[in-house]
Amino acid sequence: MNAAVKLDLLRELTRARTRYEERFGWPVTIEVDPGRLVMRVGDAVDAVVMPRLLGRLVLTDLRIALLAGPVLADTTGQWWMFLTRPAEPDAPKHRTELRCLEVHLVPAGSRVVVPREFDAKNGCPWIEQPRSLPHLPPWPAVIATVRRAAAIPAPRSAEPAPAMRIGYAR
Repeated sequence: MNAAVKLDLLRELTRARTRYEERFGWPVTIEVDPGRLVMRVGDAVDAVVMPRLLGRLVLTDLRIALLAGPVLADTTGQWWMFLTRPAEPDAPKHRTELRCLEVHLVPAGSRVVVPREFDAKNGCPWIEQPRSLPHLPPWPAVIATVRRAAAIPAPRSAEPAPAMRIGYAR
């Protein structure tokens, strides 16, 4: 990469970092060599990662409860990361149960990649775009929604259950 291209990339990253800071108050920093934005988790924001299929159920329930917050997909689209308000230090983590569901709590101090653009044409796409800092969902609400969504048994067939046929005239 030549010097002019590097300088343009650095300017773009700086503008994007400033937008995140001004609009959301997020601690986004620039990693120059890989040319990306990262955010440290644990102070202003926490993150919960889960498989896409479970994430879709969780996001639907959070939208219904008016608690949906920003959600990112990885570059493969198979993993979704829900950004939340920071968890309380003494909050129950349910680590064993969540691990069985392939749900991972991003450790405090870790850095996560965030897109340079809000339409996310480069890097990880936003599934649910961020709004403002007060709109981050509470960490316990996301975890409770994960546990509830995972407890719902999958439908066995497209045939209606017998109880649904009561009062049905053929």
